Order: sequence, then structure tokens, then C-alpha cells
Amino acid sequence: MNQTTLAVLASAGVLAAAGITLGAIGLRQKRRALAVSGALLLFAAGAAILGWAIIGGTGAEAAGVGLIAALVPAPILIGAFLWLGRYRRRPWLVLAFCLGWGACVSTAISLGVNTGVAYLLVENDLSESLAAVISAPVIEEITKLAGPLIVFWAARRYFTGTLDALVYCGLSGAGFAIAENVLYASGTYLSGTDALDEAAGIALVTQLVVIRGLVTMFAHPLMTGLSAIGLGKAARRPGRKGVQASWIVGMLLCGMALHALWNGSSVLGVAIDMPGLWFALYPAFLAPLFFTMVGAALWLRAAEARATQTTLAPYVAGGLISPPELASLASFSRRSSARAWARRVAGKGGEAAMKDFQRSASDVSEQLDLASIGAPYDQQKIGAGLHRMGQDRAGYTGRDGAMPPALWDGRQYHVTFPDGKVRAVAPPAAPVMPVPYWAPQPPMAPPSTAYPGPHA
Repeated sequence: MNQTTLAVLASAGVLAAAGITLGAIGLRQKRRALAVSGALLLFAAGAAILGWAIIGGTGAEAAGVGLIAALVPAPILIGAFLWLGRYRRRPWLVLAFCLGWGACVSTAISLGVNTGVAYLLVENDLSESLAAVISAPVIEEITKLAGPLIVFWAARRYFTGTLDALVYCGLSGAGFAIAENVLYASGTYLSGTDALDEAAGIALVTQLVVIRGLVTMFAHPLMTGLSAIGLGKAARRPGRKGVQASWIVGMLLCGMALHALWNGSSVLGVAIDMPGLWFALYPAFLAPLFFTMVGAALWLRAAEARATQTTLAPYVAGGLISPPELASLASFSRRSSARAWARRVAGKGGEAAMKDFQRSASDVSEQLDLASIGAPYDQQKIGAGLHRMGQDRAGYTGRDGAMPPALWDGRQYHVTFPDGKVRAVAPPAAPVMPVPYWAPQPPMAPPSTAYPGPHA
């Protein structure tokens, strides 16, 4: 080990120690600036190790090509998890922490452990490729989960269930996959240029981007997604430490097993001269599992909207929320229709108000949900959310000329009719939903003193 390597490792160690210290003090004293500074120092330590390992092993040119290649699928990978959780206010600092943890800290620790295990295997006359089956599934799954676990322990109010866990663990896995792709792509470019020329190196990197960056880019998030299920289940069982630990450890072991199967299929295929073994395993087992996880994530996302309708139902009887408003929150397609209606009747400002109304309703629902399972919740956040919902209504209420002024008192509507009188009207069995288009209407007779029909 040369002096430069020792200097890099020593510097990274100092940065990591300072980061852990500042982060711990910041979390204990609830000082965000210290916590963020600690995280940045920790990320810098991991990035320094990764950068030196890649540049020292392949050179600056290959490292640059690898970085560009890894960034090609990154927006899709990161965007998928941001989209999955976009209807709830998750602090961007928490999201960025999970992504940075996976890309810098998890990858650096895993690189060091895997390199050490590979060295020991070679020293004992064994193939270093066995590290991909022996150490990689264990250390990589542990370190990828560690970041979301810190969020679970230190920022519990942002952790309400499995969907939160999938978003946080998915971003950690995405960060790991991006950093790992830099490592693989730079090595592939160097191999191609050493064997033939730069064109061959670029061709091999392009092939790698297609296979690793596009076809299997969700592999790491998928494996960490199994751990996320356990973490999400633990979040729904506050105060039950044994049950929480059982869920987290049990699903972590499942993620490790899947990772070992993923890596082992390619190692075994090479060992028995069947390189196509992995390509057979992927469509037969891994792809169906991936799409099952996607379906589960989408179901959880829809369930979050349905939960909003359930938790806010008592506010309808209290007159704080009207039946159509509650119904408009029951699914994301209804929320989209409500935003389109608000835009039609009140422009972009109305659409923004409706979007904030929906986000505020989700905030209130989140706190009520935490209270329902016995977890700590913020009563002030409930009051602030209801207040914001009332303010948001001003952005679109009364803007639709086809709708008469009406008030909801918790039992019935008080509608102002064309004759100027206010009459009580019972709510219909199915709440009337705003739709983003004008329904065709037959020619109307001259207005009378009241609406025709049963409300006259």
C-alpha cells in the first residue's frame, strides 16, 4: 500500500469521524445544520475512497467515461422512487440523505469489505469471484439498509409505513447502483481500450449501460426493497421492539438471499461453462419478482390515497370537509381530475391551490394515521394542515359559474338558489365529483324563480 493510498484512507477516516460526531451531536441537540454538515462530511469520506479506487485503478479518462455512463439511467432510477412518493411531503433533505448514503457510504464500505474478502480468498487458493456470493450480498444489503434505518431512528415522524420504507430504501439502492455502475463502466472501458482501442472501449461501455443501466438497473433497489418491507412493517408496530427487530432482520435475510442468488447465478454459470445461466434465471424468476414488487408498490401508493379518505371521514360530520372534497381524495386519478377542474375554473392559481389542499389533507391524514397505531404524532401539524386546507379553498371556491353557492354543515348543504333564498339540501348517496370538462347541455328554458326538478 503506497503513501498516496494511505493518505487518502487517513483523510477519509478523519472526514468520517468528524461527520459521525457532528451528525450525532446535531441529532441529539436537534440542530439541523450540524446534522447536515455531518452527513456531508461522511459522504465526502465515502466519495474520496470511491474516487481514489476508480481513478487509481483505471485512470481519470476511464473514470470520466464511467461516470457519464452511470448517469445515463440515473434520472429514470431516481425519478421512479420520487414519483412513487410524490403525493406526501417528504423532506428533500431526508430523500437526499438516503440517496447520498447509498452512493457514497454504502458503496465505499462494501468496496473495502469485498476487496478484503477477495484478497483472503486468493491467499487461500480460492477464486476471488466467490466474494460476489460470500461477502457482497451480506455487506451490501446491510449498508444499503443502514441509511434508511438512521432515518427510522432519528426522523421517525417521516416514517409511517411500507411506502415510506420503499421510497427511502429504493433511493439508497439507487445511489448504490449508480456508484457501482461508475466502477464497472470505467473498468470495462479500460479493458476495451487495452485490448483494442477507444472505440472498442466505448462499445463495451454502451453494452454495459444497456444491460446493467437499463435492463437490470432496478436490481439493487429490488433487493433492498425486501428489507424495506420489513422496515415498513416495523414502522407500523411502534413500541414492540422484538417484533420490529424480527421483521427487519427477517426481510434483510431475504434480501441477502436474493442478492446471493443474483450474483451466484453468474458466478456458477462461468464455473460450469454455462454463461447463459443468469439469462435463464432472469426471466424465469427475477423479472416476475421485480414486477410483483412494482405491483405491490403501486398498490401501496393507491392505498395511501384510500387511507386519506378513511382517516379524514370524521371531519365531514364536523363540517370541516365536504363529501365531494373527501371523495376527491380517495384515489390519485380523482385528485388529478380535481386539479384539472380547479385549473379550468380558476386557472393555474386554482390548480396550485387544489394541489396544496391535497397535500395538506395528506399531511393531516398522516398524523391521524400515526395516532391510530399509537405512534408519536404532531397535533399542531393537524391543526396547521386543516388551516391550510381552508385557505386553499379560496383559490377555487365560487369560481365555477355552473355551481350555485353552497355551504356544508356536516349533515346537509345550504344552497343559495336563483331566487336568492338559501335552502337545505340533503347530500346525494354518491358525492358529486368535479370533472375536468363541460358536459354538453340541451338548450335551457328561461330561468324561473328556482331550480327545476326535485330541489325546486
